[in-house]
Parts: sequence; C-alpha cells; structure tokens
Amino acid sequence: QLEDHRRTAEIVAEVGKGAFAEAERALRAGEAPTEGSITRWILGRLERAGVTVDVDTHVAVGARAADPHYAPEGEGEAIEPGQVLLVDLWGRTSEDAVSADQTWMAWLGPQAPDRVVDLWTIVRDSRDAGVRLLEDRAAAGARIMGYEVDDACRAVIDDAGFGDYFIHRTGHSIDRKLHGSGPNLDNLETRDIRRIIPGVGFSIEPGIYIPGDVGLRSEINAHFGEDGPEVTPREPQTDLILLDV
Repeated sequence: QLEDHRRTAEIVAEVGKGAFAEAERALRAGEAPTEGSITRWILGRLERAGVTVDVDTHVAVGARAADPHYAPEGEGEAIEPGQVLLVDLWGRTSEDAVSADQTWMAWLGPQAPDRVVDLWTIVRDSRDAGVRLLEDRAAAGARIMGYEVDDACRAVIDDAGFGDYFIHRTGHSIDRKLHGSGPNLDNLETRDIRRIIPGVGFSIEPGIYIPGDVGLRSEINAHFGEDGPEVTPREPQTDLILLDV
C-alpha cells in the first residue's frame, strides 16, 4: 500500500502542476478556461493515469479560493489573469489502495503581488513546521499526538497575524478512506490526543482564507514510519507557481 501511495502521489503531483500549465496554455491561446474546464482536464488525466477510485478535484480561482470547501458548479468562474488559482485533487488506484490528496497554488501572471507571496510563504512555513516537529519527535524517540502538530502549524500563522483566517484543522487521517479513522492533526475542531504511531498516514494542509479576497493552502501527505515521517510527493511545492499570462 505504501509503495502504491508513493506512485499515486507522484501522479497526482504531476497532474496538479499540469493543470496550471493547461490553464496557461488556454489563456495564451485566447481560449476562455474556467474552473469547470480545468476540473474536467484534471479528472481526465487522473483517469488516464489509473487513478480511478474516490477521485475528485476542487479548482478555485481568486476569491473563491477563500472558501476551503468551495467546489465549482458547472463551468464555475472564469480563469483570468491577476488572481490566485488553487487546485486540490485526490484519488487512489484501487479499493485496497491509500489515497493521495494534495493542494497546489499558482498565480495567474508572471509576478505575484508581494502580499500574495508573503501569504504563500506563511502557509508553506506553517506546513513545514509540522513536518519538522514530527521529525524532531521521531529523532528523540518521543511521543507525539495529533493536536501537537496542529499547534505547531497554527503557531506560524498565528505569529504572522493571520490566525483568525486559518479556519480548519491542519490535517486529516488517511487510510483506505480519504478521511480515515486514525489521528487527525487537530486542536481546533476537536483536541485529538491520539498518538501518531508508526503506520499511520495523514494530510498536512494549513491555509489562510480571507473572505471575499484571497485564499491559499498547501497540502502534502505523510506516512509516519519507525524513522519518522515520509512526505509525499517527493518534492512538495516550495514557491508559488507563476503562470506567464
């Protein structure tokens, strides 16, 4: 299952980044891409790659990305330059497999405003703070509980002054179900005191959501092994992806 998840994670990452390239291509060609058209492109590419079970995606442009539960209906919003573009996508290869669930972020333009870059950096650093805590506890042979990872991620966003805009838990358990039965990274919706033990998987997905304005999230997955967390995909997003439109 772990090896299958690794392969699926790389497929999901490739399709997620490819969706931005498709939006860029369409805009440069004078077409009129929408959240709906990019959604269909993503689902088609995932199916073609063998990711066919529990597969879906949420594509959100501009202020729509400020709603973490937003999913476009029909064509949704037009994708136009000068906005963020969020792509959340997930799926697995069989009923026995473990899903890969990722969120990628782009700016529709060759240079993003400093404010958007700053927000992205805060979100990325929040995500990475959770990974570091998991690594440090594993190296020390110390126990760690789900709520503690949420605290570590949330502290970065709190310290930057955006705590009120991080409105969901940091991560959910992932097993054969996308939202699994193991420990969640949560000290907001509940206080998850379950220990993170070798063999469990989960998402790490902090975000900042400013209503009517902008939303950014970064989502990776982690499998906690005897030596600590293994993050998927192999190369998580580090910088906001810029599209030449």
